[in-house]
Amino acid sequence: MSPDLINSVLRLVQPKLSVETITALAECPRRYSDLVRIITMATGETVHPRTLIETLRRLQDNGLLEHPTCDDDPAVYRLTRNGHDLVTLLGHVQAWGEAHTDSLDR
Repeated sequence: MSPDLINSVLRLVQPKLSVETITALAECPRRYSDLVRIITMATGETVHPRTLIETLRRLQDNGLLEHPTCDDDPAVYRLTRNGHDLVTLLGHVQAWGEAHTDSLDR
Protein backbone atom coordinates (compact mmCIF):
# COMPACT_ATOMS: atom_id res chain seq x y z
CA MET A 1 0.00 0.00 0.00
CA SER A 2 1.13 3.52 -0.74
CA PRO A 3 0.29 6.04 2.02
CA ASP A 4 1.20 8.91 -0.34
CA LEU A 5 -1.29 7.74 -2.95
CA ILE A 6 -4.00 7.17 -0.34
CA ASN A 7 -3.43 10.68 1.06
CA SER A 8 -3.65 12.13 -2.47
CA VAL A 9 -7.05 10.50 -2.94
CA LEU A 10 -8.26 11.68 0.46
CA ARG A 11 -7.22 15.25 -0.35
CA LEU A 12 -9.67 15.18 -3.27
CA VAL A 13 -12.65 14.85 -0.95
CA GLN A 14 -11.32 16.67 2.09
CA PRO A 15 -12.08 20.30 1.18
CA LYS A 16 -15.43 21.75 2.14
CA LEU A 17 -18.44 20.68 0.04
CA SER A 18 -16.50 18.15 -2.07
CA VAL A 19 -18.28 15.05 -0.80
CA GLU A 20 -21.65 16.83 -0.82
CA THR A 21 -21.12 17.95 -4.42
CA ILE A 22 -20.00 14.53 -5.61
CA THR A 23 -22.91 12.76 -3.95
CA ALA A 24 -25.37 15.35 -5.30
CA LEU A 25 -24.12 14.61 -8.82
CA ALA A 26 -24.06 10.83 -8.35
CA GLU A 27 -27.65 10.32 -9.50
CA CYS A 28 -27.72 12.69 -12.45
CA PRO A 29 -26.29 15.91 -13.89
CA ARG A 30 -27.45 19.04 -12.09
CA ARG A 31 -27.63 22.77 -12.56
CA TYR A 32 -25.77 25.07 -10.20
CA SER A 33 -29.01 26.21 -8.52
CA ASP A 34 -30.00 22.58 -7.90
CA LEU A 35 -26.61 21.89 -6.33
CA VAL A 36 -27.04 24.88 -4.00
CA ARG A 37 -30.47 23.61 -2.91
CA ILE A 38 -29.40 19.97 -2.45
CA ILE A 39 -26.21 20.81 -0.57
CA THR A 40 -28.02 23.33 1.64
CA MET A 41 -30.55 20.65 2.57
CA ALA A 42 -27.81 18.06 3.17
CA THR A 43 -25.65 20.28 5.38
CA GLY A 44 -28.32 22.42 7.01
CA GLU A 45 -26.10 25.43 6.29
CA THR A 46 -26.28 28.20 3.75
CA VAL A 47 -23.98 27.47 0.84
CA HIS A 48 -21.69 30.39 0.09
CA PRO A 49 -21.57 30.79 -3.71
CA ARG A 50 -17.82 31.41 -3.77
CA THR A 51 -17.15 28.23 -1.79
CA LEU A 52 -19.27 26.11 -4.12
CA ILE A 53 -17.75 27.65 -7.24
CA GLU A 54 -14.23 26.96 -5.90
CA THR A 55 -15.27 23.37 -5.10
CA LEU A 56 -16.73 22.86 -8.58
CA ARG A 57 -13.58 24.24 -10.23
CA ARG A 58 -11.30 22.09 -8.08
CA LEU A 59 -13.31 18.93 -8.83
CA GLN A 60 -13.30 19.81 -12.51
CA ASP A 61 -9.54 20.48 -12.48
CA ASN A 62 -9.04 17.04 -10.91
CA GLY A 63 -11.09 15.36 -13.63
CA LEU A 64 -14.00 14.36 -11.38
CA LEU A 65 -16.70 16.45 -12.99
CA GLU A 66 -17.32 18.32 -16.17
CA HIS A 67 -19.21 21.42 -17.11
CA PRO A 68 -19.60 21.07 -20.87
CA THR A 69 -20.13 24.19 -22.91
CA CYS A 70 -21.28 22.60 -26.16
CA ASP A 71 -24.25 20.52 -24.92
CA ASP A 72 -27.88 21.49 -25.27
CA ASP A 73 -27.78 22.63 -21.64
CA PRO A 74 -24.38 24.14 -20.83
CA ALA A 75 -25.40 25.05 -17.29
CA VAL A 76 -25.24 21.43 -16.14
CA TYR A 77 -22.51 19.81 -14.09
CA ARG A 78 -21.95 16.06 -14.41
CA LEU A 79 -19.56 13.50 -13.01
CA THR A 80 -16.90 12.01 -15.26
CA ARG A 81 -16.08 8.30 -15.23
CA ASN A 82 -13.45 9.06 -12.57
CA GLY A 83 -16.09 10.89 -10.56
CA HIS A 84 -18.41 7.89 -10.70
CA ASP A 85 -15.54 5.64 -9.64
CA LEU A 86 -15.02 7.93 -6.65
CA VAL A 87 -18.73 7.62 -5.79
CA THR A 88 -18.22 3.86 -5.61
CA LEU A 89 -15.25 4.34 -3.29
CA LEU A 90 -17.26 6.73 -1.09
CA GLY A 91 -19.99 4.07 -0.89
CA HIS A 92 -17.41 1.65 0.52
CA VAL A 93 -16.26 4.29 3.01
CA GLN A 94 -19.89 4.82 4.07
CA ALA A 95 -20.41 1.06 4.50
CA TRP A 96 -17.26 0.84 6.62
CA GLY A 97 -18.50 3.76 8.72
CA GLU A 98 -21.87 2.12 9.24
CA ALA A 99 -20.19 -1.15 10.28
CA HIS A 100 -17.88 0.64 12.71
CA THR A 101 -20.11 3.49 13.87
CA ASP A 102 -19.48 2.67 17.54
CA SER A 103 -15.75 3.32 17.15
CA LEU A 104 -15.97 6.54 15.15
CA ASP A 105 -14.89 9.75 16.86
CA ARG A 106 -17.87 12.06 16.69
